Amino acid sequence: MALQRVLLAQALLALAHVARCNFVTSLHSNYVVNLDFESDNLRPEAEASAADADEGDMKVMAFAGGSRKFRCKLPSSRNRTRDTSRSEELAQSKAHFIAAKLATLRGSCWTYKQDFWSYDVCFGRKITQYRPDGDTRFSLGEHVADADELLPTGGVRELYMGGADNRTTELRYVCGSSEASSRTFKLSEERPLYYVIEISGPTFCLWREEDGNQARDASGRPLPASALLEELRGSCVNVTQGWWTYEYCYPRQLTQFHMNGNGKKRDPEHALGTMSGSTAPTEANAVEMTIVRLKPSISPRERRAPPSNHRTLRQRMGGGTVCDQTNRPRATSMHFQCPLNWQSRPETRIISISEGSLCEYDVMIHTTLLCGHEKFLPTMPKGKETIQCVAEPERA
Repeated sequence: MALQRVLLAQALLALAHVARCNFVTSLHSNYVVNLDFESDNLRPEAEASAADADEGDMKVMAFAGGSRKFRCKLPSSRNRTRDTSRSEELAQSKAHFIAAKLATLRGSCWTYKQDFWSYDVCFGRKITQYRPDGDTRFSLGEHVADADELLPTGGVRELYMGGADNRTTELRYVCGSSEASSRTFKLSEERPLYYVIEISGPTFCLWREEDGNQARDASGRPLPASALLEELRGSCVNVTQGWWTYEYCYPRQLTQFHMNGNGKKRDPEHALGTMSGSTAPTEANAVEMTIVRLKPSISPRERRAPPSNHRTLRQRMGGGTVCDQTNRPRATSMHFQCPLNWQSRPETRIISISEGSLCEYDVMIHTTLLCGHEKFLPTMPKGKETIQCVAEPERA
């Protein structure tokens, strides 16, 4: 059989078992596997690959249901970084993290009012000062991307320059609440024509306490990891699958219902999990959740670990409508993940619902609100890498 160039999900699963080795930096990388079945008549390129490989780069891997074994040259850390210096990698990593922290803000504009003035803050673009009752309008600067800075506190600093009469604005993102009534959003003119805008959010915290489950704002107040989801408070996300519609309203309840013929009444309707009647806190920045690592699985009905193995935030809710089959209240585990395509700023949405056992549910929600926390952020893509494999001789 000729040399085959294939992309194998099985190869990625095999790589997961040796992920502790230095040749794997991310399962989010794309691996092209070259399988050469003609071990008795090696092609020149395969022979050269085997000769050049360090012993630490070679692994014996089984394919075709384990019936054939191959000696595979795996990408080494030395080969991966040959064309990229450590300083370049660090700069790329910082830019990647800054983009993740600002993912929920990019493309949006906020308005701030102070005295007779209004200010439009268009994140990553421009800032404008104007009088709502007149034609007076000043540019306070346009975003200078090269000046973006990731601060030791976990915050981010942006500069908007070249405004009217050389006005400049510094945008400081600081650790704090993102809940509407307690979020910081203020502006000051620190010196003539130099403005400072401060905006708070949990994505700009250092999540160093309790294995990433807790941070502290500038005043020392603790924030749980669930604080990252506070912008969902007061809103609901829903999805329709066949006859049923599922609706999650943060942080209180997951509901399953069917809209009857006129579309005005939910009938039937079941609570699949609720915080009502529970002693667990539901106040802003106090919801109890845990950071977990999902296990890979084969069945598409099971919740799966993401390809880059980043963490998931889990909320457990019981106390749902009593199940006819078990005579117990329905219960749900909500799983929140930063999506792999977070850079395209997708909306928060329910992507899967499964019933692991009778009237016990698992729900996966993708949201960019988590992406600014390093444990939830998918590993930065490394591009395409090649794994060269040569079949070992078959036993007679």
